[in-house]
Amino acid sequence: MRPVPENEQKSWVAIVFVQSGMVICIPAFLLGSMLAQGMTIVSGLVSGAIGYVMVLILTFILGIQGSDLHMPTCAISQSVFGKKGTRLFVSSLFAVSLMGFFGLQVNVCGVAFSNLMGELGFNIPVVVSSVIWGIVMVIVAVFGMETLQKLDTYSVPALLLIMVVGLIFAFRMYGSSGIVDNEITVPTMSMVDGIGLSFSFFSASAFTAADVTRFQRCRKDTIKSSIWGLMPAGIITMVIGFLLSRVAGEYDISLVLVNVGLPILGIVIMIISTITTNALNAYCGGLDLVMTFNIADHRRREATAVIGIVGVILGALGILNFIEEYLNWISFVGAPIAGVMIADYWLVGKGKSENWHPHEGWNIVGIVAVGISLVISLLIPIGVFNANGVIVSVVVYMILERFFRSASRSPSLRDRAGSAS
Repeated sequence: MRPVPENEQKSWVAIVFVQSGMVICIPAFLLGSMLAQGMTIVSGLVSGAIGYVMVLILTFILGIQGSDLHMPTCAISQSVFGKKGTRLFVSSLFAVSLMGFFGLQVNVCGVAFSNLMGELGFNIPVVVSSVIWGIVMVIVAVFGMETLQKLDTYSVPALLLIMVVGLIFAFRMYGSSGIVDNEITVPTMSMVDGIGLSFSFFSASAFTAADVTRFQRCRKDTIKSSIWGLMPAGIITMVIGFLLSRVAGEYDISLVLVNVGLPILGIVIMIISTITTNALNAYCGGLDLVMTFNIADHRRREATAVIGIVGVILGALGILNFIEEYLNWISFVGAPIAGVMIADYWLVGKGKSENWHPHEGWNIVGIVAVGISLVISLLIPIGVFNANGVIVSVVVYMILERFFRSASRSPSLRDRAGSAS
């Protein structure tokens, strides 16, 4: 929970691979497949890109807080929610969310491996595959950021390459006619729904961006690593997943790779990349669990293992069947938390690290602002419902803060605000 010391901070290039590992992954291809299943090609690709841009903007804003203070999200939020509020309200919520997201990717990996084994003549239940690979992911996560960085350096380019090759093979096998023949004539997903789905897939990584960007030396490095790590990689991955599914007429990416003649190499690389990507979910969840239960810092590995094991259980139980509902829930609840943190650091604190300080106990203004924002977001009939909370909570927090000075204000800011009013 303490600031990352200068000698452990990393270059923006090193973090690019970690950022890319979050979006060059099976869920990103799965997102493209889901958009292809319910939308026309133009609407699907445009809505997916807009969702990614929204995630990137949030990553900039929240990630810079991490590089300014060199602390993870759960430590930074001690200002706006208070130490007790962060433990019992914010960190616990993010820990549960990341457990579920870990379970989703474990389930995806299990399905891919079982498909591969089926092609080779071995019938391995998805439950067994999910448990095996989930345990591997937990082990990787326990070793921490250094291990993740090294694995992502090799697995991320390999997965992207195999998907490009898979797309070429798909066009050779099916031709380009599949794009037209499999076009959606009656969309089952609106443009707003597509944007919301794209936002939901990676919103958790934006909400907890500081967990990664705390290793950056400055704001400039955070922006560069986020742009080059998230944007091109995320868009390219989503587009490849969309086109693979549309050309082949199959929405299970692992089966597409099997069908185009890349069963072993394709799915092995899919599994390796999922291990590195999903290990980051357990790693971040472990940080939140440390804060939730006020565990000593040196017990981070044990906390990470707990997050992973619960996630493996969820994956084995088939949480993938509820992927859309679960991701929407994460982004809907997380959005106002992110918005309040933005308002507190950038508007109240003027975006200056010296104006940030942790608050003992509860900071009621921040918690009430989140509660009000959740209700308002449910009632707003326009916009992307699971992202509306970011803007709504910024407005609500600033209104409340105008009448009830937040405990996050430093004494100098309180005095200044009092004299101005």
